[in-house]
This record gives sequence, structure tokens and C-alpha cells, in this order.
Amino acid sequence: MYSTIQLYAMNDSLSPTQEFYSLLEKAYDVFNNRLFEGQLTNCLLTVQREKKTMGYFSRNRWVNTKGDIKHEIALNPSYFARHKVIEIFQTLVHEQCHLWQFEFGNASRPTYHNKEWAEKMESIGLMPTNTGLPGGRKTGQKMGDYAIPGGEFLNVSKELINNGISITWFDRITAKTPATQSREGLQSNTKTQSMEQSTEHLLYSYVSELIPNKDDIEEPMFQIAAKNISKIKYSCRSCSANVWGKPQLSVICGNCNQPFEVD
Repeated sequence: MYSTIQLYAMNDSLSPTQEFYSLLEKAYDVFNNRLFEGQLTNCLLTVQREKKTMGYFSRNRWVNTKGDIKHEIALNPSYFARHKVIEIFQTLVHEQCHLWQFEFGNASRPTYHNKEWAEKMESIGLMPTNTGLPGGRKTGQKMGDYAIPGGEFLNVSKELINNGISITWFDRITAKTPATQSREGLQSNTKTQSMEQSTEHLLYSYVSELIPNKDDIEEPMFQIAAKNISKIKYSCRSCSANVWGKPQLSVICGNCNQPFEVD
């Protein structure tokens, strides 16, 4: 088990993909060792743009050509630039708790957060709440959480930031969108030190504030081209008759007995 977090030396030769996922994997490993005593198995970390969710755990989701089966923890990159760094860490650890419960506890029906899961969350420094506020129910179908002041989760998160382990790549399109309500609704209540300190500033800042020149972003040019084409125009080259139909139709003109061609 790690007693301290080793400084993460960024290698300039890493590709953007390597840099992005290596930092996620490093955060996963550190939280695993510090909060779960290294019990969690390696899983596949992915980024998925699932609507209305910051992340999810999917058990036994992946298999390789050797037959090895692994769980998946997915994070939604659409939220990275519009939520505070602490919330991204919370999402990762929230899903790690689901992985822990599947392997070492007794999980309830899919998507339900039961008492065992809630107790594990609280023991590592995250308070589950269905309202995002103190006093909310600790179990339920849709659950938020907030960092417990002085808890181990918050301590480890600060160490990660101090050692350069965070999210370094963001979706610049979603960065333009105003942040939605905080996932736990408790930014001010989880602060334990002055915002003037660098760790606190980074931990509780919207990452979009750190991204320069957001106003020069153009919306993707692929949106129109990506739309499904339901009908296209066919024309007879002899009599100029036109018909519309599904792509890849084979159509013969009744007047000229000639094949219609895509116009």
C-alpha cells in the first residue's frame, strides 16, 4: 500500500491518448491503494458520453482474445470542463465503490445503492446523499455524494493535485456550456482550507476556467453529414423524369426502359 503518492513525471513524448489515460489509471491506482487497501482488481477505464450521468460501473463488461474478463469504469468527458476537479475524483471513487461491492460485498439490483455500499462510501470519506445535501437519504436508486471534511478521500485528492495527477485534456465544445448543478451540491461545505492555497483552488475550480480562448471554438462540421439520409433523388437521363427513394435502389424508367441514376 502506498504511504505517499509519488510525483507523476509527465513524459513529453507521450501521445495525447497515452497522457490522458495514464493519468486516469494513476488516479485509479492511488485511490485503490489508499482507500481500498489495494483490493480492487485492474479494470478497463473508458470515457463514454452517456446522457445524464457522470460515470458508471459495468461488471464483467470486457473480454480479450485470451478469455480474460474485466469490469469497466466509465467517466463522461462531457462533464470534465463543466464540473470541479473534486467532482471528477468523486465520480471515479463512487464507481470504485461499486466495483469493491461486486467483488467483496453483496450488491443489490443494478443501479441501486444499498446500505453496504453507503457504509463503504462513508468509511473512505464520501458521504452518500440522494439530494446532494446533508441530511439526504444514504441509499436509493440515484445517489450523489460529497467529500467529508478531513476524510481520507479529500486528503488523497489533495495529494493527487499537489503531485500533478489530474485531468489534463478537456472537450472544448462542452467547456463553452455553463456548468450544470454540482453533482453533490456542496462545494462550499466541503472546503477545509483557504481557497488562496493552490491545492484548494485547483480542487474546487471549474476546469473550464483553466482553458484559454474558448470563444474561438467552432461547432463540429460533421453534424449535418452524420444525419441519416432516408431518401435521395434518382433521374432518368433520357426523359428527365425524377423519383425519390431509399439509397441503393435499382429503378427502371417506365417511359424509356432506362435505369434511373442518382442525381
